[in-house]
Amino acid sequence: MLLFACTCLIGTEVGEVNGYQELLANAAAVRGPAIACHFNNPGYNLVHEVLVRMRQNGHNVWGELYPYEAGSTTINAVFLDEDTWVKQLGHKYEDTLADAVTGEFYTKESRDEMIKKDPTRLVIVYKMPAKAVVDWMRLPGVAIASDTMPVLTPPYDIQDLDMDLRKLPNNHPRGAGCFAKAFRLARENDIPLMHMVTMASYTPAKHLGDCGLKAMQERGRIQEGKIADITIFDFKTIADKSTYMEGNIPSAGIPYVIVSGMTVVKDSKLIHGCHPGQPIRFERVSDSRLEPLTEESWKHIYTLAKVDFGGSD
Repeated sequence: MLLFACTCLIGTEVGEVNGYQELLANAAAVRGPAIACHFNNPGYNLVHEVLVRMRQNGHNVWGELYPYEAGSTTINAVFLDEDTWVKQLGHKYEDTLADAVTGEFYTKESRDEMIKKDPTRLVIVYKMPAKAVVDWMRLPGVAIASDTMPVLTPPYDIQDLDMDLRKLPNNHPRGAGCFAKAFRLARENDIPLMHMVTMASYTPAKHLGDCGLKAMQERGRIQEGKIADITIFDFKTIADKSTYMEGNIPSAGIPYVIVSGMTVVKDSKLIHGCHPGQPIRFERVSDSRLEPLTEESWKHIYTLAKVDFGGSD
């Protein structure tokens, strides 16, 4: 069982850290692995410190982040309500909440109006200073990750792999530029190449492999007998091209991609008709490993005081 938490865009240095500490306390209690998703928010330095100390004590816990000061979500997200985003956290819509399509910043009135018309409209949420991004890239034991893609509705169609991706609905730039930006920042700020390679490949593979996922034990490193999933890039030229206004522009400086030993990108162009990718999942077993869990069995295993006379039962 892998525990994970993502506070994403909301919180203060206290609230963010408290949320992740709850996750990690639960992981320690049940002796399970845990990942702190998108912890590039206020309080990230303390969250990272807790992750490092827990690993030193034998826990399989780690965190991931993306190299952007702004995140993305839908305009109706609860944490963007005025009571939370403005009154509690002290932000201003005019400085932090931008439309993903037009780039225009919202006011309270324009946000309320848009929620009525299009409640799941994509917005860009500026939440951290840009100078923090380079600091994130220096953190040891952290993974680079991206989880975004364009929201596609008719008439959009992605069957044509050679299509101009800029014609798709706008998206957060990390969808097209996450890893390339991380390497560009490393080049521009004297961050060691192998440190960044580790963040982009070995770190997530190592921790997922330690969860018992054999598919990841065979990836994330270049060794004889391992799966040849390899991205070949030029460290001198690799760079992100996507922006907040044009989030789907492909990155540069990546001439070759090899998946399961087969070349799928050559001279920065997709090769059609080859689909060598393999599913990343636990191996199938003949007998189910499901162990039914009841409230009583949980208390028997994990609690010493079987009854809470304070009223929570």
